[in-house]
Amino acid sequence: MITVLALILIIVGALNWLSVGIFDFNFINWIFTPQAYVGARVLYAIVGLAGIWTVVYLIYNKFSPRRINAIEKGASKEQHA
Repeated sequence: MITVLALILIIVGALNWLSVGIFDFNFINWIFTPQAYVGARVLYAIVGLAGIWTVVYLIYNKFSPRRINAIEKGASKEQHA
């Protein structure tokens, strides 16, 4: 569940960067007025944490022993067939 939320936050962050790059419009700063500057910083930090979570998740799933063993077992089954 947390990974799905992290991916949603990363998508929102990516769309915000797209709008900054193409239209020079920062949607997050538009939502949070200058008086709520702390709110925008908190949201940026949450999106950054979601990115770190996703990197750790991808590294763990790519290099986990279960996945490596599953690939080796699958290859050995194909050789015996």
